[in-house]
Amino acid sequence: MTERIPLQILPTFVIAARLENLRATAQRLSLTHGAVSQQIQQLEQAIGYPLFDRSGRGVRLNAAGRELLAATEPALLALQQGVDRARRVAVSQRLRISVLPSFAHCWLLPRLAEFHRACPGLRLDIDASLAIQDLGRKGFDAAIRIGDGQWSGVQAQRIATGEVQPVATPALVRQWQKAFDAGDPQVPLLEHDVTPWRSWFAAAGQNSGGQQLALFNDAGLLLRAAEQGFGIALVKTVLAQDAITAGRLEPLAAAQHLGDSDVYLVWPQAGGLTPEVNALLNWLQQQLS
Repeated sequence: MTERIPLQILPTFVIAARLENLRATAQRLSLTHGAVSQQIQQLEQAIGYPLFDRSGRGVRLNAAGRELLAATEPALLALQQGVDRARRVAVSQRLRISVLPSFAHCWLLPRLAEFHRACPGLRLDIDASLAIQDLGRKGFDAAIRIGDGQWSGVQAQRIATGEVQPVATPALVRQWQKAFDAGDPQVPLLEHDVTPWRSWFAAAGQNSGGQQLALFNDAGLLLRAAEQGFGIALVKTVLAQDAITAGRLEPLAAAQHLGDSDVYLVWPQAGGLTPEVNALLNWLQQQLS
Protein backbone atom coordinates (compact mmCIF):
# COMPACT_ATOMS: atom_id res chain seq x y z
CA MET A 1 0.00 0.00 0.00
CA THR A 2 2.80 2.43 0.90
CA GLU A 3 4.33 1.91 -2.56
CA ARG A 4 1.21 3.49 -4.11
CA ILE A 5 0.82 6.37 -1.64
CA PRO A 6 2.94 9.46 -2.47
CA LEU A 7 4.34 9.88 1.06
CA GLN A 8 6.00 13.19 0.18
CA ILE A 9 2.53 14.73 -0.17
CA LEU A 10 1.41 13.85 3.37
CA PRO A 11 2.89 17.03 4.98
CA THR A 12 0.95 19.11 2.45
CA PHE A 13 -2.20 17.15 3.27
CA VAL A 14 -1.76 17.75 7.03
CA ILE A 15 -1.45 21.51 6.56
CA ALA A 16 -4.39 21.62 4.13
CA ALA A 17 -6.49 19.54 6.52
CA ARG A 18 -5.75 21.88 9.41
CA LEU A 19 -6.34 25.09 7.43
CA GLU A 20 -9.14 23.77 5.16
CA ASN A 21 -7.93 26.37 2.69
CA LEU A 22 -5.76 25.42 -0.28
CA ARG A 23 -4.71 28.97 -1.03
CA ALA A 24 -3.53 29.50 2.57
CA THR A 25 -1.77 26.14 2.40
CA ALA A 26 0.04 27.24 -0.75
CA GLN A 27 1.19 30.43 0.95
CA ARG A 28 2.43 28.45 3.97
CA LEU A 29 4.45 26.14 1.72
CA SER A 30 5.55 28.79 -0.78
CA LEU A 31 3.81 26.89 -3.60
CA THR A 32 1.17 27.88 -6.11
CA HIS A 33 -2.50 27.17 -5.44
CA GLY A 34 -2.52 24.88 -8.46
CA ALA A 35 0.44 22.87 -7.18
CA VAL A 36 -1.24 22.25 -3.82
CA SER A 37 -4.53 21.31 -5.49
CA GLN A 38 -2.68 18.89 -7.77
CA GLN A 39 -0.90 17.27 -4.83
CA ILE A 40 -4.16 16.72 -2.93
CA GLN A 41 -5.80 15.23 -6.02
CA GLN A 42 -2.79 12.95 -6.53
CA LEU A 43 -3.08 11.72 -2.93
CA GLU A 44 -6.81 11.12 -3.31
CA GLN A 45 -6.29 9.19 -6.53
CA ALA A 46 -3.61 7.02 -4.93
CA ILE A 47 -5.80 6.24 -1.91
CA GLY A 48 -8.94 5.80 -3.95
CA TYR A 49 -11.37 8.12 -2.24
CA PRO A 50 -11.84 11.88 -1.66
CA LEU A 51 -10.47 13.46 1.51
CA PHE A 52 -12.22 16.82 1.20
CA ASP A 53 -15.73 17.93 0.38
CA ARG A 54 -15.55 20.67 -2.21
CA SER A 55 -18.02 23.53 -2.47
CA GLY A 56 -17.23 26.24 -4.99
CA ARG A 57 -13.69 27.36 -4.23
CA GLY A 58 -13.76 26.07 -0.65
CA VAL A 59 -12.77 22.69 0.79
CA ARG A 60 -13.78 20.98 4.00
CA LEU A 61 -12.18 17.88 5.46
CA ASN A 62 -14.59 14.93 5.28
CA ALA A 63 -14.86 11.91 7.57
CA ALA A 64 -12.29 9.92 5.60
CA GLY A 65 -9.91 12.87 5.65
CA ARG A 66 -10.27 13.20 9.42
CA GLU A 67 -9.31 9.55 9.85
CA LEU A 68 -6.24 9.97 7.67
CA LEU A 69 -5.25 13.15 9.52
CA ALA A 70 -5.54 11.38 12.89
CA ALA A 71 -3.09 8.73 11.68
CA THR A 72 -0.76 10.93 9.64
CA GLU A 73 -0.10 13.89 11.93
CA PRO A 74 1.39 11.95 14.89
CA ALA A 75 3.32 9.69 12.49
CA LEU A 76 4.96 12.70 10.82
CA LEU A 77 5.74 14.24 14.20
CA ALA A 78 7.34 10.99 15.42
CA LEU A 79 9.34 10.76 12.19
CA GLN A 80 10.59 14.34 12.57
CA GLN A 81 11.59 13.72 16.17
CA GLY A 82 13.46 10.59 15.10
CA VAL A 83 15.28 12.49 12.37
CA ASP A 84 16.21 15.23 14.86
CA ARG A 85 17.58 12.70 17.32
CA ALA A 86 19.52 10.90 14.58
CA ARG A 87 20.96 14.19 13.35
CA ARG A 88 22.15 15.11 16.84
CA VAL A 89 23.80 11.74 17.28
CA ALA A 90 25.43 11.96 13.85
CA VAL A 91 26.85 15.44 14.45
CA SER A 92 28.17 14.73 17.95
CA GLN A 93 27.22 13.21 21.24
CA ARG A 94 25.39 16.33 22.26
CA LEU A 95 22.84 16.61 25.06
CA ARG A 96 20.34 19.41 24.56
CA ILE A 97 18.84 20.26 27.94
CA SER A 98 16.37 22.84 29.19
CA VAL A 99 17.34 24.33 32.55
CA LEU A 100 15.95 27.05 34.80
CA PRO A 101 18.24 30.11 34.62
CA SER A 102 18.76 30.06 38.40
CA PHE A 103 19.92 26.43 38.40
CA ALA A 104 22.11 27.05 35.36
CA HIS A 105 23.84 30.11 36.86
CA CYS A 106 24.08 29.10 40.51
CA TRP A 107 24.77 25.37 40.29
CA LEU A 108 25.42 23.98 36.81
CA LEU A 109 27.83 26.49 35.28
CA PRO A 110 30.37 26.31 38.14
CA ARG A 111 30.47 22.54 37.59
CA LEU A 112 30.68 22.33 33.79
CA ALA A 113 34.40 21.60 33.83
CA GLU A 114 33.78 18.73 36.25
CA PHE A 115 31.03 17.39 33.99
CA HIS A 116 33.33 17.35 30.98
CA ARG A 117 36.01 15.57 32.99
CA ALA A 118 33.48 12.95 34.11
CA CYS A 119 31.76 12.62 30.70
CA PRO A 120 34.40 13.61 28.10
CA GLY A 121 32.38 12.27 25.17
CA LEU A 122 29.31 14.43 25.84
CA ARG A 123 28.68 18.08 25.11
CA LEU A 124 25.92 19.98 26.86
CA ASP A 125 23.75 22.32 24.81
CA ILE A 126 22.05 24.40 27.52
CA ASP A 127 18.83 26.35 26.98
CA ALA A 128 18.10 28.49 30.05
CA SER A 129 14.42 29.35 30.29
CA LEU A 130 11.68 29.81 32.88
CA ALA A 131 9.19 28.14 30.51
CA ILE A 132 8.36 24.45 30.78
CA GLN A 133 9.41 23.22 27.36
CA ASP A 134 7.72 20.46 25.36
CA LEU A 135 10.80 18.25 25.15
CA GLY A 136 9.68 16.12 22.20
CA ARG A 137 8.47 18.96 20.01
CA LYS A 138 11.38 21.29 20.82
CA GLY A 139 14.08 18.65 20.37
CA PHE A 140 15.34 18.52 23.97
CA ASP A 141 16.96 15.37 25.31
CA ALA A 142 16.28 16.24 28.95
CA ALA A 143 15.36 19.06 31.32
CA ILE A 144 15.95 20.04 34.92
CA ARG A 145 12.67 21.05 36.51
CA ILE A 146 11.39 22.00 39.93
CA GLY A 147 8.03 20.66 41.10
CA ASP A 148 6.33 17.46 42.21
CA GLY A 149 7.72 15.21 39.47
CA GLN A 150 4.34 14.82 37.77
CA TRP A 151 4.56 16.12 34.21
CA SER A 152 2.85 14.59 31.20
CA GLY A 153 4.91 13.01 28.44
CA VAL A 154 8.11 12.66 30.46
CA GLN A 155 9.83 10.37 32.92
CA ALA A 156 11.23 12.06 36.02
CA GLN A 157 13.91 11.25 38.58
CA ARG A 158 14.43 13.42 41.68
CA ILE A 159 18.01 14.64 41.96
CA ALA A 160 17.81 17.13 44.88
CA THR A 161 15.51 18.19 47.66
CA GLY A 162 13.64 21.45 47.35
CA GLU A 163 14.38 22.64 50.90
CA VAL A 164 14.61 26.40 51.35
CA GLN A 165 16.25 28.54 53.99
CA PRO A 166 16.81 32.22 54.76
CA VAL A 167 20.28 33.52 53.89
CA ALA A 168 22.06 36.85 53.98
CA THR A 169 25.56 38.30 54.06
CA PRO A 170 27.48 37.71 57.30
CA ALA A 171 27.13 41.42 58.15
CA LEU A 172 23.34 41.32 57.77
CA VAL A 173 23.11 38.12 59.77
CA ARG A 174 24.93 39.77 62.67
CA GLN A 175 22.70 42.82 62.39
CA TRP A 176 19.32 41.10 62.01
CA GLN A 177 19.55 37.59 63.48
CA LYS A 178 17.81 38.37 66.79
CA ALA A 179 15.21 40.57 65.10
CA PHE A 180 14.55 37.86 62.51
CA ASP A 181 14.03 35.23 65.22
CA ALA A 182 11.62 37.58 66.99
CA GLY A 183 9.60 38.36 63.88
CA ASP A 184 10.53 42.05 63.91
CA PRO A 185 8.54 43.92 61.19
CA GLN A 186 11.63 45.94 60.25
CA VAL A 187 13.67 42.94 59.03
CA PRO A 188 14.52 43.48 55.30
CA LEU A 189 13.19 40.57 53.26
CA LEU A 190 13.74 39.53 49.65
CA GLU A 191 11.18 37.16 48.15
CA HIS A 192 10.90 34.73 45.25
CA ASP A 193 7.43 34.67 43.70
CA VAL A 194 7.13 30.88 44.04
CA THR A 195 8.41 30.76 47.63
CA PRO A 196 6.52 33.32 49.73
CA TRP A 197 7.86 34.24 53.15
CA ARG A 198 4.45 33.64 54.74
CA SER A 199 4.87 29.92 54.01
CA TRP A 200 8.22 29.93 55.79
CA PHE A 201 6.90 31.70 58.87
CA ALA A 202 3.86 29.41 59.01
CA ALA A 203 6.04 26.27 58.80
CA ALA A 204 8.37 27.67 61.47
CA GLY A 205 5.44 28.47 63.77
CA GLN A 206 6.32 32.17 63.82
CA ASN A 207 4.26 35.25 63.26
CA SER A 208 4.95 36.80 59.87
CA GLY A 209 7.49 39.56 60.22
CA GLY A 210 9.73 41.78 58.20
CA GLN A 211 9.24 44.16 55.31
CA GLN A 212 9.44 42.98 51.73
CA LEU A 213 11.99 45.08 49.83
CA ALA A 214 11.82 43.30 46.47
CA LEU A 215 10.08 40.44 44.67
CA PHE A 216 11.90 38.31 42.07
CA ASN A 217 10.75 35.78 39.49
CA ASP A 218 14.23 34.27 39.20
CA ALA A 219 16.08 32.71 42.13
CA GLY A 220 19.45 33.56 40.60
CA LEU A 221 18.68 37.27 40.73
CA LEU A 222 17.35 36.83 44.26
CA LEU A 223 20.63 35.27 45.36
CA ARG A 224 22.60 38.03 43.63
CA ALA A 225 20.62 40.67 45.54
CA ALA A 226 21.26 38.81 48.81
CA GLU A 227 25.01 38.66 48.11
CA GLN A 228 24.96 42.42 47.54
CA GLY A 229 23.66 42.87 51.09
CA PHE A 230 20.26 44.13 50.02
CA GLY A 231 18.29 41.92 52.41
CA ILE A 232 17.50 38.41 53.65
CA ALA A 233 16.54 36.00 50.88
CA LEU A 234 14.49 32.80 51.12
CA VAL A 235 16.08 30.45 48.58
CA LYS A 236 16.60 26.79 47.84
CA THR A 237 19.56 25.41 49.75
CA VAL A 238 20.88 23.63 46.65
CA LEU A 239 21.20 27.00 44.89
CA ALA A 240 22.70 28.86 47.85
CA GLN A 241 25.12 26.14 48.97
CA ASP A 242 28.13 27.38 46.98
CA ALA A 243 27.73 30.92 48.32
CA ILE A 244 27.34 29.55 51.86
CA THR A 245 30.42 27.36 51.51
CA ALA A 246 32.42 30.31 50.16
CA GLY A 247 31.28 32.50 53.06
CA ARG A 248 29.44 35.03 50.94
CA LEU A 249 26.14 34.10 52.58
CA GLU A 250 25.12 32.62 55.93
CA PRO A 251 21.87 30.89 56.90
CA LEU A 252 19.70 32.44 59.59
CA ALA A 253 17.78 29.20 60.26
CA ALA A 254 17.73 25.53 59.33
CA ALA A 255 16.35 24.49 55.96
CA GLN A 256 12.69 23.52 55.63
CA HIS A 257 10.73 21.63 52.99
CA LEU A 258 7.68 23.76 52.21
CA GLY A 259 5.95 21.76 49.46
CA ASP A 260 6.25 19.90 46.19
CA SER A 261 9.26 21.75 44.86
CA ASP A 262 12.07 19.21 44.56
CA VAL A 263 14.57 19.23 41.69
CA TYR A 264 14.11 16.59 38.95
CA LEU A 265 15.82 15.48 35.80
CA VAL A 266 13.18 14.64 33.20
CA TRP A 267 13.38 13.14 29.71
CA PRO A 268 10.86 12.32 26.96
CA GLN A 269 8.82 9.26 27.82
CA ALA A 270 8.64 8.11 24.20
CA GLY A 271 12.40 7.96 23.75
CA GLY A 272 13.19 6.32 27.07
CA LEU A 273 16.36 6.78 29.10
CA THR A 274 19.16 7.01 26.52
CA PRO A 275 22.78 6.23 27.49
CA GLU A 276 23.65 9.94 27.21
CA VAL A 277 20.82 11.10 29.48
CA ASN A 278 21.65 8.26 31.88
CA ALA A 279 25.24 9.51 32.05
CA LEU A 280 23.98 13.00 32.91
CA LEU A 281 21.60 11.57 35.51
CA ASN A 282 24.36 9.55 37.20
CA TRP A 283 26.64 12.59 37.31
CA LEU A 284 23.93 14.83 38.78
CA GLN A 285 23.06 12.25 41.43
CA GLN A 286 26.72 11.93 42.37
CA GLN A 287 27.19 15.69 42.61
CA LEU A 288 23.97 16.30 44.55
CA SER A 289 24.08 13.32 46.89
